[in-house]
Amino acid sequence: MNVIIDHDDQDELQHLIDHVAAMSALKPAAIILFWGDPSPYVDSIHAHRVKVLVQVGSVEEAMRSAGAGVDAVIAQGIEAGGHVRGTTSIWELLPAVVRAIKPVPVLASGGIADGAGLASAIQFGAQGVSLGTRFVASEEAWLHPAYKQRVVEAKAEDTVYNSLYDVWWPNAPHRTLRNKTLEEWEAAGCPPSGKRPGEGTSIGRRRTWTGAFEDWPRYAIGTPPPDFDGDIEYAPLWAGESVSAVNDIKAAGEIVRDIVRDAEEMLAF
Repeated sequence: MNVIIDHDDQDELQHLIDHVAAMSALKPAAIILFWGDPSPYVDSIHAHRVKVLVQVGSVEEAMRSAGAGVDAVIAQGIEAGGHVRGTTSIWELLPAVVRAIKPVPVLASGGIADGAGLASAIQFGAQGVSLGTRFVASEEAWLHPAYKQRVVEAKAEDTVYNSLYDVWWPNAPHRTLRNKTLEEWEAAGCPPSGKRPGEGTSIGRRRTWTGAFEDWPRYAIGTPPPDFDGDIEYAPLWAGESVSAVNDIKAAGEIVRDIVRDAEEMLAF
């Protein structure tokens, strides 16, 4: 289970603490925290004998997390898709984090989608990898088929690191594929939030967790589900630079087996 722990005030913090405690009671294999200090959550997660991991973007953040007692750290490089905590390349960050928090296990995230990436991460000291973009292009992913196909067709240079999608979550940089929203914003001269083209309008309707449909504002965060009723090219298409290594859509299990097989072959030499 993954939880974003960014918050604005004490009331929101307490809500997150209660939410994570309730999730821990469900006994998942692990809970992954992102975008904040894991300290308030570690004890309650461990009380249910659940592992806690945290994704970080710097050596300093990794050291604080290790000090808080997490079971493992995910080092995220700037190559990653979606919301990006990292500000440096994974190949610079990863070995630095491994050295700084040894013996706490470290996983690598960002720009990795194949056996070569896994093999490189292990050679840099990682215990494994955390992949996002590769599994967007999986049969099981509950995502719009046009989004999956865009990931398959894209290359690293088609991704953009930006802060464009800030409605509902400001000040959180991210990496997405180029689309109509980005191109229209650039054509307008890249105006600031509040003066962007189409701001306040709906890009379509999507189903919520309750089953009801809601309007989706332009520049809002979110992921297009299979039944999204709108133009997919106005939705945020989260994707990392690893799209260059994503060439097909197949079952998640097959993806894992292929990556492991290819990495083992490379590491055998």
